[in-house]
Formats: sequence, structure tokens, C-alpha cells
Amino acid sequence: MINYTPKLFLIVGSPASGKDELIRAVSTLGKLHAAIVPKHTTRRWQAGDGDEMICREIIDKNGEYILNPNYHMENCDIQYCNYGTQYGVRSTEIWDGLRVGIHQVLVVSNVNALNALKRIFGGLAIALYIFSDVSKEQYIQNEIRKLKRKGLSEDTISEEYMRKREENFDMAWNLYVDNFMLFDHVFIFAGRDEDLYDQIFRLFRYYENR
Repeated sequence: MINYTPKLFLIVGSPASGKDELIRAVSTLGKLHAAIVPKHTTRRWQAGDGDEMICREIIDKNGEYILNPNYHMENCDIQYCNYGTQYGVRSTEIWDGLRVGIHQVLVVSNVNALNALKRIFGGLAIALYIFSDVSKEQYIQNEIRKLKRKGLSEDTISEEYMRKREENFDMAWNLYVDNFMLFDHVFIFAGRDEDLYDQIFRLFRYYENR
């Protein structure tokens, strides 16, 4: 039986800020501490999407896009638009996870969604900004390298998808600067995944030992 109150950690950061690395660490190393909150999205599945992303269309075994039976945007009470794409989250799923004593982790770089989540979950919602000095150009090159490591071509990620991320690369930073009072913590990602892992698990322990 746990002797602490589990929290909802809201992760905000620019592309290549370390959000994917943090999600991967929580998914693989931190299951006893936390669970990733799934997000529904109107866009198609892209190479690199994790299990937490519930896309409207997924690729079947024949390489064709089909409708995802697990996609239910209509059931999401929190919806927002980023990069021209609609995203949705079910607050009931978050409450279910908190009730069984597991921290919840949600990546959400949208001020309206942040305010809605803070309003619903109150002091249980902990906003965290991840800072990285990776430039827009470095981000694009990093995405291409990640694809090549997986044996995939650049065509696996659509031109429109990358273009919107280029155009809105500073969106999360501007959100932080304009609304810094919303945030409880800041992480610094300097390129070493291990440092980021250490920061998130130290944060979990901090709230578990308070």
C-alpha cells in the first residue's frame, strides 16, 4: 500500500527537447512509479509514435492505412489543437490511474489544455517544462537519423507533419515564457538521456517522500 498521493505530471517541451526520451524511460523503467496517459489524435500514425499515441488511422500488416478501432476522440473531454492536428485526453482515465496509486504522465504543449487539466486536477497536476538548446535545423537532422537507425526512409514521416513542426518549433518555449507561473519544475536536457532519466525519477521520489 502506498503512503503518498500520486500526481499528474504535465510535460511541456519543444520538438527534440527530450520528451520522447522521457516517455520511453517511464514506459520501460518506471512502470512501478508512473504510467503514460494515452492521447487520441486525428492525424495518421507516424514512424516513432509510441503506444501512448492513439491515431485515427494506423497501418495494417499489408502496409495500408486503416481506421483505428481504439480511436475515440468523441469520448475525450479535453481536446486541443497543436500543429494543425486535434488531440484529445480522457480525464476519467487519468483519475482511474491516480486512484490505484500510480503517477500519471502526460505530454501536452497547449496552454488551454494545461489550464483545463490544472482546473480539473488542482494540486495533483504538476507542470514540468523541459529545456533543450537543440536548434530547428538540428531537430530535422535528428529526426532523419532516428529514421535511418530504424531502417526507415524519410518518406515515412509526411512532409506536412515536418513542415508544421518546423513552423511551430518555438511554440512550447513561447508557452513557457508567457505562462511561466503555471509551471512547477524545469528540467534541462543536454543530450544525455541518462541525465533526463535521473531528473524524472528524482522528481517521482520527491513527491513520494513528501
